[in-house]
Amino acid sequence: MPDSRQLRQEARKIRDTVKMPQIIGYKIRGKERDEVLHEMADYLADMGMVKSTYGQSVINRENEFPTGICTEPNAVAIPHCERDGVLKTAILVGQPGKEGITFERIDADKEYVNAKAIFMLAVDTDQGQLEVISRLMDVIQNEKVIQGIIDAKTCEDIKEIVTNAFENASTC
Repeated sequence: MPDSRQLRQEARKIRDTVKMPQIIGYKIRGKERDEVLHEMADYLADMGMVKSTYGQSVINRENEFPTGICTEPNAVAIPHCERDGVLKTAILVGQPGKEGITFERIDADKEYVNAKAIFMLAVDTDQGQLEVISRLMDVIQNEKVIQGIIDAKTCEDIKEIVTNAFENASTC
């Protein structure tokens, strides 16, 4: 049973995560889903955000619980896994090539989307993950935000677009 100090620390982590997770823009080099998930997870690991095992954990979860979302006019994916491999909370926003990356749909068995924006979540609390996903759902439903990610020239542009959208997303 956690003591009151541990509970306060966990509550502070959740509050800080929901307030504003670190958002990082990233230009994806890979072409296939698993290659891209490893690439993105390795980037987060190099930054000290996740453990080196995070990529395989994300792939394992993605195989069981797909995260491709058929948003119009451009699909997205939100790969993530349990917090065990997370050291610091972050959202790595990946911009793949024009053709996107194929992900199985979250809502339909054996149906696929070509994700044009990939939001890899690394959240260090379970409640924080639910809150971040909830706010991210507002973000991904904004066509201008997704198109902005697709058209962004730099990683800094991606970060700025998503940070602004996340700050304006509903917290309910």
